[in-house]
Amino acid sequence: MDNLGFIAGSVGLCTAIAALWSVRRLHRELSRMKREQYYLEQKVNALPGKIESAVEPLRIHAAQLARGQHVSETLIRNGQLYHEISGSDAAQWLLEPSSSSNVFVLDVRTSAEYAKQRIPGAKLIPVEDLEIRYLTEVSPGFDKILVYCAGGDRSRLACDFLSRQNYSNIYLLKNGLQGWPGPVEGDSSNGALIQIASKSRVPSTS
Repeated sequence: MDNLGFIAGSVGLCTAIAALWSVRRLHRELSRMKREQYYLEQKVNALPGKIESAVEPLRIHAAQLARGQHVSETLIRNGQLYHEISGSDAAQWLLEPSSSSNVFVLDVRTSAEYAKQRIPGAKLIPVEDLEIRYLTEVSPGFDKILVYCAGGDRSRLACDFLSRQNYSNIYLLKNGLQGWPGPVEGDSSNGALIQIASKSRVPSTS
């Protein structure tokens, strides 16, 4: 009789443990399903914004074409608002007499950064001032407008802004001044202007 009681108790304990594990497994499965549902809802909610972001460049390009502006086929095909160019390619532009005369170089860093080191002839308009200064200081008549900052983040904001103001000839300097292999100029420790490799033909815009 005692053995039967022990066996019955053991069976009951095993059944309870199995039920507990089943409940825990079910709880984990429900938690996983809730997480997947949450992530799916987030993706669905983000779809309108992603679609808008993908379509907006095409709308801007269509408006530019309607005004008779030239828009690069590459930009239209890639859905981009502006070009990106490496430092070596940009330097080749500016050292080539036939092309450098119609390139506007825009520095969107701070005045302190600009004073320390810059691409020769670059026009300084800090990115936070661009919205109120671009109309009078950034001419759309240049073939190319090369925009740079220290590493690329601020210049990306500037390129995005200018592209939305109907400029179709914007070029972002990849990696900013850090990726620039060409000549630079800046203030020496005693305040005198120093110029390095002064063969640059960047047009003066001051």
